[in-house]
Amino acid sequence: MPKLTDTYARAYDCCDQVFMELGRFPTIDLIRDRIGVNSPTTIKKAMNEWTRHFAEKHFDKLNRPDVPAALAHAMEQAWKLAVVEAEQAYLKKEQGYQNTIAENQAVVAELQQAMAFVNQTLGQARAQLEQREQQINVLQQQFDEQTRLAGQLREQLSVSEKDLEEQHRLLQAQEQRRQQQQDQDQDQDQAWFARRISEEKQYMEEKWHDKVQQQQQQIALLSASEATLQALCANLRREQLHLQEALALAQTPKPDAHRFKLRRQPDKVPDKGRGR
Repeated sequence: MPKLTDTYARAYDCCDQVFMELGRFPTIDLIRDRIGVNSPTTIKKAMNEWTRHFAEKHFDKLNRPDVPAALAHAMEQAWKLAVVEAEQAYLKKEQGYQNTIAENQAVVAELQQAMAFVNQTLGQARAQLEQREQQINVLQQQFDEQTRLAGQLREQLSVSEKDLEEQHRLLQAQEQRRQQQQDQDQDQDQAWFARRISEEKQYMEEKWHDKVQQQQQQIALLSASEATLQALCANLRREQLHLQEALALAQTPKPDAHRFKLRRQPDKVPDKGRGR
């Protein structure tokens, strides 16, 4: 049986009208002018089906003379009513299926958009993670270099302290010789020599203290820079951990994310953020 559509039903009914009014079989042009729809294929199918039913009806009348014409006509009208009701029921079901298909297509489109957003977010997260790892590597290299310089300065400070002790020892020996010489000779030359030694000692001590103070300042600056780099590395590691957790959470599949809605539920508000 051909597919029941509104055009088909109207063309089928119009065949009866043309036959009753004009007393001849309908044509495509007559049906088209009366229903106002230009669909030759559908009209032709309706005409063929009407012609077949017309022939069967009159054939049954000829083969069954005992059946009254009124009863046969009533049976025919009942059959037409049943066909119309079946057509309406079919159209309702078809419309429901079309609505379900449209809703499922909308759900699929929404899921595709959500997947595109998730993929974009994952790509951005991966790029940020790679950038953070590169920054951590650079800072780690800087930290290692600062640590090496600090070690070198500590070694230089240790050598300088040893040199200072040696200078003190030499100055003490010179002081002892000056004292011995002063005991032996109290003349002006000894006083000048003592003053010269004292001035030289003071000059060397001041120079040495300045050098030690500069090295201590450099060590303090390196220590502060080392602490800053350690704090920055810790912050970057925490941020890297957060990005990895967000990446793992984004890659975790959501339950019931791809289940299609088989029946329309008008009373339930759709969860817009479920795809995210």
